[in-house]
Amino acid sequence: MDGNFINHQSAVTEIVKKEFYNQEPFAFSKLSSLLIRFLNQLKKNGKSSNTISAYRNDLSLFCEFLLEKQTSPDNYSFPAQENWLHFLKENGRNSQSSVRRAQMSVRTFIHFLVSEKIIQSSPFLETKSPKQPVSILLTVPHEKYLNLNRTLKQLAYSRDEKAIRDWTLILILGECGLKASEAANLAWGDVWPELEEPTSEASIAGCLKVTGNNERLVPYNLEIANALNMLKEAREQMGLTTELDDKLFFGYLNVSRKTRTNFLHRHGIKFVIYEVCTEILGVPYNSESLRNHAILRWLAKGIENEKVASLAGYSSLHSLERFLNSREKKKTSMRKIKVKE
Repeated sequence: MDGNFINHQSAVTEIVKKEFYNQEPFAFSKLSSLLIRFLNQLKKNGKSSNTISAYRNDLSLFCEFLLEKQTSPDNYSFPAQENWLHFLKENGRNSQSSVRRAQMSVRTFIHFLVSEKIIQSSPFLETKSPKQPVSILLTVPHEKYLNLNRTLKQLAYSRDEKAIRDWTLILILGECGLKASEAANLAWGDVWPELEEPTSEASIAGCLKVTGNNERLVPYNLEIANALNMLKEAREQMGLTTELDDKLFFGYLNVSRKTRTNFLHRHGIKFVIYEVCTEILGVPYNSESLRNHAILRWLAKGIENEKVASLAGYSSLHSLERFLNSREKKKTSMRKIKVKE
């Protein structure tokens, strides 16, 4: 019996060693060829020469960083990400927009390496799912939301396709209060612009028709109208259709995929939000946190509870009250934890 146990234990030890200790090291010598493959794919996907040149500059520097630090792409975790920021500054990348663009380029390149099975998983995706409830992440604070909006807007106006997508998503969730599933299934026919040009940034520029169990019209402002126009132009430049039945985000840089019911999978959008908030804000806020930001902003502006419940797609006023009560309970529980500590 003891002998069998020892043999079994030895077998398990060998498996553990094989799986966790004898993994083949990353071949740094292949970085140049991998970068060329990535740039060729960008060209194949119809990216402009300026975009490809920007990626080349950012990622050539990133490859130098990996070689110097002997850090493989799949080990590009938090300490390595901090070292990358210092490396950028040492190499003359002092402007915030340049640093953000370099971070976005790295994220895209690493996702390419995962899709090509060069590395097993993305270091940006932590083991915690964005669906998990975390009390401190219930709502994005307004100051952080403004910072997120400003950063993505600046990148979007530099014609970064990924930033255009992320900025539009942030606005649809954080200003219009849509769920991730509702944003994933928005079609261009659901975007209803006003016939007259808005007179100010705060003026209503149009409405989003949200379909589903709680069908409703949600107004949007001039900033969102500009983001939608940029998204449409970017899709057309990428060879993606923008007919009335076409989804806003389907096929756009692999945000979403179709399910058997011909709907879009909302988890693609959830992880986009999770990643971009982690990269820019350093906090893994999720799509629900952005939606809650919109709801609380409506209330702060003095909009009546009944109207807020309607805009948010709640089935009744009681649903809004439950949300507000749960938020207060979260605050109370957090205060209790701090007192105990």
